[in-house]
Amino acid sequence: MKNANLDKTIVFIDKKAEYEGKNRTYKLRLNELKGKNKIIGYQKHKKNKAHEAKKQKLLNSKLYKFRKRIIGALVLVLSLLVISFLWNKFYKPSYTESNKYNFKVESENISSSDISTYSSIIKESIQKTLGARYSVEVEQLHKNGNLIFSKGYFTIPNKGDINFDMILQNYSPSSLKINGKEYIKK
Repeated sequence: MKNANLDKTIVFIDKKAEYEGKNRTYKLRLNELKGKNKIIGYQKHKKNKAHEAKKQKLLNSKLYKFRKRIIGALVLVLSLLVISFLWNKFYKPSYTESNKYNFKVESENISSSDISTYSSIIKESIQKTLGARYSVEVEQLHKNGNLIFSKGYFTIPNKGDINFDMILQNYSPSSLKINGKEYIKK
């Protein structure tokens, strides 16, 4: 082992060359740097650093991190608004603009036997609802589909005539209004 490095000589640096290399100042050669690297001025470098700091601040903000959720929510809300607009425009029927050919002619006249039947039902239901035996007079009856609309009055001995409106549906009372108050509501 001791004889392993015997034939190999170690080259020492000349001390004079070493001192000359330490004291020497190298000049920056712009011609050599132009092809390889880009020289950035101090002010531009400072602006780039400030811009990078702002960019990193934006990238670390909560708003930026949740941007996909915010955009998704906005898209969802806008799509719901568009769908509701289209639903109202095309699919939902308009009750104010009806086609004149959709109506069919029905007679609103009621036969005399039906008038007496409806009148007796109206008198009985008013007396039953109010819990008193007033004399009930039916002035008007008219029919609209399976609904019978009636208008009349009943007499209270000390107060006078009280007007009422009643709706019968399939021979049973569905609404009774006296002085704007609903007594039967189905």
